[in-house]
Amino acid sequence: MPQHDNGYGSGRLPSSPVMIFRVGSRQYGLPAGLVVRECMPVPELMPVAVALPHISGWFRLGTAMVVVIDLGVLLGERTQAVRQPVDLLYCPLLLCNLPGGGSVALLVDAVCEVTRRPQPTSVASVTVDGDMAGGEGAGRELELGDGGIAFMLRMTDIINDDERMRLDTLMERTRARATLWAAIDDSQPDMPRDAHGDSHS
Repeated sequence: MPQHDNGYGSGRLPSSPVMIFRVGSRQYGLPAGLVVRECMPVPELMPVAVALPHISGWFRLGTAMVVVIDLGVLLGERTQAVRQPVDLLYCPLLLCNLPGGGSVALLVDAVCEVTRRPQPTSVASVTVDGDMAGGEGAGRELELGDGGIAFMLRMTDIINDDERMRLDTLMERTRARATLWAAIDDSQPDMPRDAHGDSHS
C-alpha cells in the first residue's frame, strides 16, 4: 500500500513561513504571519518618556502606540538604539504580534526573504549572543536555500513577561505625557502676529 503523505511529501513535516532578516553579520528568523505581520519602513518616531538603550521610539498605528525595539542592542551588536532619522532611513521594521495581544516593532539591519521550509525533525542547538536564547527551542539553526544559516528566535525570548510589564509601564507614562502636551497646546490661544510674524501681547 502506498504511504499517505498528507500533501507534504513523504517523511516531511508541514512547512511554515519564516521571515529571515539580518542583524549585524548574522541572519535570524521569526515565524511569519502569526508573529511577523509585515515589514515596513520606519515612520517618524517620537521619543518615549524615559530613554532606554534598546528603545528607538514609538509611532502611532491607528489608535495604538507601537514601541520600536532595536534588536541590534538586544543581540549585542550595538550599545545604543538607532534613533537619528538619517540613520533610520534604510532600516526596516518588523511589525510583530505580542503573545497575549498588542504589537511591537523590531528594528533590524536588513530583511532577506520569507522562506518556506519543512520543519526538521531534529535541530542543532547553537549559542546566540546575548540573553535571548536561554529558553528551550531558542537558537535553533535553519538551513537556507543558499547554504547559509539563520538562527531561529521566539518573541518570548525577545520580550519576556518582565520586559512586557516594563514596556507597558513605559508606554503608559509616554501616553500620559503626550496627553498633557496636547492639552497644553490646545490651551494656548493663537496670538495675533504682525507682518514680520512677531506675536504681540
